[in-house]
Amino acid sequence: MKVPIGVIAKELGVQDATIRRWEKEGHIRSERTPGGHRRYDMDEVLSYANQKKKKQVEKIAIGYARVSTPKKKDDLERQKQVLELYCAAKGWKYKIIEDIGSGLNYNKKGLHELIRLIELNKVNTLVLTYKDRLLRFGSEIIFEMCRIHGVDVVILNEDEQKTYEEELVEDVLAIITVFSAKLYGSRSHKKKRMIDSVQKMIMEEKGEANVEREEGEKTE
Repeated sequence: MKVPIGVIAKELGVQDATIRRWEKEGHIRSERTPGGHRRYDMDEVLSYANQKKKKQVEKIAIGYARVSTPKKKDDLERQKQVLELYCAAKGWKYKIIEDIGSGLNYNKKGLHELIRLIELNKVNTLVLTYKDRLLRFGSEIIFEMCRIHGVDVVILNEDEQKTYEEELVEDVLAIITVFSAKLYGSRSHKKKRMIDSVQKMIMEEKGEANVEREEGEKTE
């Protein structure tokens, strides 16, 4: 259906100048009436407008990978490979965001970037290898943000807990280290002994967790 420029502009909620610019750029065409007035094909203009809108709001999948310390960079690379393979197999346009830091630490560059992209409605899917890759505690806050912004969450190993005891111990030790640095400054031998005792207890718990896991693997 051929219609005047004013009808098209009103239908799309744009100015007449916008329609003329699209025509000048070669995206749409017009025909002249015997009186010299432009007429546009409604379907052609609406099709271009919808394509343009879709490109402007195109969203991507985000694969988020994290390890607690630089010593675990090999694990970080494995996570990234798994995320990349999954997103590529789905045919998604994607980006991998990575962090090195404790799951108890909210102040991580990658995590901040992820939150910003979700808030800007630029994410359609969040992919994790494990739930605790996001945060040790508080993942539900990010998941609720995803729900509000229509972001699907995919957890590839939802029924498994990857080295939970080991990383939880590392996270707790990181906190103790920060507080111990402050307490040592007070030169309190009592406080120093207390911290040393807690660290020793945690390391013993870590050793027992490793033994239990190894025994469990042998029986499988």
